[in-house]
Amino acid sequence: MLELSWSEARRLRIQAQGLGIDRSAEIESAVRAAGAIQAQDRLGMLLGVGTRSIGLTAADVDHARSVERSAVRSWLMRGTLHLVPAADLRWMFDLLGPKMDAKALKRRADLGISDDDHAQVLQFFRDHLSGGGSIMRTEIEGALAAAGLPHAGQAPRHLLRTASMLGVICFGADRDGEETHMLIDDWLPDPGLEPSDPAAELARRYFAAYGPATPADFRWWTGLPAADTRSGFDAVQPELVEVSVEGTVMWMTPEAASQAYRVLAEPVGRVRVVGPFDPYLLGYAKRELGVPDPLLKRINAGGGMIRSCVLIDGRLVGTWDRKRRARGLAATVSAFEPLSDDDQAQLDDEFAEIGRFLETDINWSQALDPAAAKSG
Repeated sequence: MLELSWSEARRLRIQAQGLGIDRSAEIESAVRAAGAIQAQDRLGMLLGVGTRSIGLTAADVDHARSVERSAVRSWLMRGTLHLVPAADLRWMFDLLGPKMDAKALKRRADLGISDDDHAQVLQFFRDHLSGGGSIMRTEIEGALAAAGLPHAGQAPRHLLRTASMLGVICFGADRDGEETHMLIDDWLPDPGLEPSDPAAELARRYFAAYGPATPADFRWWTGLPAADTRSGFDAVQPELVEVSVEGTVMWMTPEAASQAYRVLAEPVGRVRVVGPFDPYLLGYAKRELGVPDPLLKRINAGGGMIRSCVLIDGRLVGTWDRKRRARGLAATVSAFEPLSDDDQAQLDDEFAEIGRFLETDINWSQALDPAAAKSG
């Protein structure tokens, strides 16, 4: 059995995530490298692709999503928004959607939406959007009201989400700078090939993108009930390689395991800058990121927000915030420890690449995080 330290495991996870030196020049493969890209935050979605690719721009991501239809944003794992390859959307909907929607039944009842209301809303979307029609989020409340359907308060948002998770609608082309929703059969008329065992395929994707990891990590990432993730893991376990991370049994793909010594032989101290809600920060039941708990909590700014972070060999060493200026962006790094001259030189390169990707200028500065300074 391959025995790893936590520092080695983090380096292998960075490589598996597409955040290492082997990055993609294609959006679809960059997205798949992460299993899926968290997409509840626009910048996070864009940088989730940008940090895992080479030579692409944010405009390329928007073009793939809104014009090429090769990547689609929708509610999937854990009932949260993700960007996935369009070819994967339907089978992921079929596997994840009903289970995620079932978790929202109490919320639906609290909003006063009956089962009959819910069924009528799904049919409303099918009828209202038939033939290639689209609707913006800002238009949904009025459309539901005109049809005599629940439309007050948070009802439109909930109904939009449930219609998406149940595979009726998905995000479509942008209109007037705002994303629209269309019938999935109109936006993606080709159903594609569904894997013979979707739960196993999801497990296969997860351990390729997040290994070394545990079955509990896989369950956390999907949000599915234990029985579903257990069957998916059991189906692919013979394909995986068992490793030990400081005494904890974990699993990774044989391809990744065969490259482990090459990856671990590369120079240490590689700095990466990732955006908000990055999949690397959210893909595990336990986030062993190499910092004390008081500092680990700094990445969660409250209200479910996961901040943009700075990593060295997959270890969390700081967060960063941005402000728009008259010319470009100003980024401020709050470091958890003093950064060396080499770290800062790599940060120069990282922010220059992010600026190129976003097609804007970025000026960055740093300061020691107050909590880190106090603990030091």
